[in-house]
Amino acid sequence: MLVPQGVISEINYKQDEVSAEVSKASHDWLKIKIVKDKTLLNVLTKELDGGEAEVICLALEQKADWVVLDDHDARRFAHRYGLNVIGTLGLLAWAKKKGFIKSFLSEVKRLQNAGFYATAELTKKLAKEIGER
Repeated sequence: MLVPQGVISEINYKQDEVSAEVSKASHDWLKIKIVKDKTLLNVLTKELDGGEAEVICLALEQKADWVVLDDHDARRFAHRYGLNVIGTLGLLAWAKKKGFIKSFLSEVKRLQNAGFYATAELTKKLAKEIGER
């Protein structure tokens, strides 16, 4: 999985439980990349958070199959650029289906304990779709 350097910088700046997990994971399966298209990045950062703008730019540069974005505006921009979008919960559901994680609900709970917000409705819907309750 590719992650823009700016996103890693944002996560590391927070110094919380989530950033510790990402730091561990980054050595295993995350590949950190620097966005090259500074012109598009400057355009997008006028409308979006820097991390989300970098995700969209990197996805376009790398011709990514999909991007992980939770922010509504960022998702809208990604769709506008023809990118396929999945959210954090969708990524966890996919990871559960592929056998990368043991429990979708446990991972959601772990993220929530670290400050991630997810609606109960969406969490239940995805859990049901993947056969986890």
